[in-house]
Amino acid sequence: MGRRTLRLRPDWVWQLREGSALVFVLWFAVAIPLVVIGLLLEPRSVGWMMLAWFLVLVAFTVATRLAENRLRRNWEDVVEQMGWHLSAVEPALLERWPFPPFDVDPDAEVFDVTVGRHRGREFWTGRFRHRVRRRQLGFDFLDLEVERPLPPLQVLPASLASVAAASLLPLKLSVEGLPESYRLFNGREDLALEVFHPRAVEALAEVPPIGFSCEGRRFVVVLAAYRDSRTALAQLDAACDLLDLMPEHVWQAGEQWAATRPLNEQA
Repeated sequence: MGRRTLRLRPDWVWQLREGSALVFVLWFAVAIPLVVIGLLLEPRSVGWMMLAWFLVLVAFTVATRLAENRLRRNWEDVVEQMGWHLSAVEPALLERWPFPPFDVDPDAEVFDVTVGRHRGREFWTGRFRHRVRRRQLGFDFLDLEVERPLPPLQVLPASLASVAAASLLPLKLSVEGLPESYRLFNGREDLALEVFHPRAVEALAEVPPIGFSCEGRRFVVVLAAYRDSRTALAQLDAACDLLDLMPEHVWQAGEQWAATRPLNEQA
């Protein structure tokens, strides 16, 4: 069983790391009480207090950029060692995913894409950014090659629902053995529960929570952004395990679903 660690919500992490309005709202939320307290206790020190608090904001911004650059360099080293390829943007990827959550925002974008092969499967991984109820949010994605069609499903851990949910009315799944509860946002509950059989749960329990969205010959894993290389590789293996362990009945349901679709949608 993987260890449970304390983490910020992925939507908060995204907004803090991306320098969104949330950072400045928090800054002012602390700055205003500081001004009031300073005026009451020592008016002459208010200017110095505000300068110090402004320097805290600057230091935070610099620290986040340095951390991001370090993660990027470490991943570039992994890509070079594994013989994979980096691409700044891959707009054509969006056309591969005509299903939620990727088709909700027409202005969504993908960037920092890595293309390669792992355990016999071609994959595309990178970052996805879109608007979720007036907020700019995002997550990391991992698109894995599949040989047979899968039924429409979107299953997410509770922590990732805020950044990648396809609907506001999910169905809670009863999955034992995972450190976090899961929700079904699209698809059939019985098929989703079949995916989380004991061997699959064992593989997923060793890594930070991951979700997925699939339809036809597309299987896209949803991951929290700003992961280190070690976590990214472990989650890549776990996602491959999830596909390798996919029950035959789920594949058959996917083939039955695909048979009802127009031929141009089955590619």
